[in-house]
Amino acid sequence: MGDLDEVDRKILGTISENPEISQIELSELLKISQPAVSARIHKLRQSGVLTHLIGTNIRKSQLFFAKVDVITTEPDKLIAVFDKCPLYVNSFLTSGRYNLTILLVAENMRSIMSCVDSHLRTHSSIRDMEFNLIITSARDFIVPVKPIVDKSKLTPCGTQCAPCSLYANNRCLGCPGSVDYKGSIL
Repeated sequence: MGDLDEVDRKILGTISENPEISQIELSELLKISQPAVSARIHKLRQSGVLTHLIGTNIRKSQLFFAKVDVITTEPDKLIAVFDKCPLYVNSFLTSGRYNLTILLVAENMRSIMSCVDSHLRTHSSIRDMEFNLIITSARDFIVPVKPIVDKSKLTPCGTQCAPCSLYANNRCLGCPGSVDYKGSIL
């Protein structure tokens, strides 16, 4: 972002506050032509500095959000475990005591805990972990949640919900990618 000038920063700031603002409104606000605004927005998109995210606002939804900090000897393998998981939002390689942070979202806390119990606590590369349920965000926080329409007998990670004791004892709604899913949002 070192190549941004003052106009680019104003465009980014204004769009961040009001993603629905038109290019004409931006041109009036910035006192430059609409074609100049269009060219700058195009340049910002091409460089990857400006992007458009569609998702669910965690502050305003009925979803639960969790952060799991992990000490692992194989962060890439652990990320691959979650790559197709419908509860998985993102991961971050971090410095400090923990070297990986995993973000998960679900419609109840039990489902997140079941995912953690089934896939993290049992993973051989994990040396330590800390699970935190995020109560609320200070600002709106948009998470790219994609409901799965085509559900199958096997979950995306290759297991089945029905034989799982957590699922059978109503500790988990099941995987949103499974035909056994008992939830309604994902």
